[in-house]
Amino acid sequence: MPDKPTKWIASLREEIRKECGEGWMVRGIGKGLVQKVQLTVRFEDGNRTSIVLGPKAKNDPDFVPWIGASAGWILKISSEISLIMKSQGKGLAEAYELVKKKNESELNGAHYWEQLARRFKSHKISNGKKGSRVWNRNYRTPIARTLLILSRETSLSSGYSVLKTLVEQYGGEPGSASRRLRVQYAAEFLRFAFKNGAKRSWLPPEDLKTFIGEKATTDQLSENENKSEPC
Repeated sequence: MPDKPTKWIASLREEIRKECGEGWMVRGIGKGLVQKVQLTVRFEDGNRTSIVLGPKAKNDPDFVPWIGASAGWILKISSEISLIMKSQGKGLAEAYELVKKKNESELNGAHYWEQLARRFKSHKISNGKKGSRVWNRNYRTPIARTLLILSRETSLSSGYSVLKTLVEQYGGEPGSASRRLRVQYAAEFLRFAFKNGAKRSWLPPEDLKTFIGEKATTDQLSENENKSEPC
């Protein structure tokens, strides 16, 4: 008897069927622990067609693996493909190409990140009665600074480089609570961006310690003070 799919896979497949139709299915394919994402559509006549979502090369920074963290992105892209197929009568592969071109165009647009930030704000505010207060107190400034970086530093192309620039420009003391929260909130926004269609390269690293840093110990502080004393 085959193993039951894990909870995130079962949930993703259910959401795709709701959004796209009963004949839509996703699964992981390929050798090794890291698998590609295959989207399959079964038509009423029994015929099937399949594509791989995202780059096919695993060493591509935008490669989308078959893991739980990719579920939101997979659902969004699948829904966009389904909409084009139904509204324009396109085939699966052609519809996917149109979705990719549309997303590429939006990504290069001036208001792309601002739109994502507005959606992120709405998402955070909708979570509970204190949403607006939590946003203003915790998220507003870190997200505003992240948007400034994304608009000014046009050469940046990854979540890592965004967080690195954030701590260089607005970091605060290494290991401090303010720096830790600043990095965590910005990283949360970047994860939300990927879930809502941004390239996977914008995902932040899972381990944020590199950006948060560590507080200097008393011995280190004393050593630094001694070094600064005149001879």
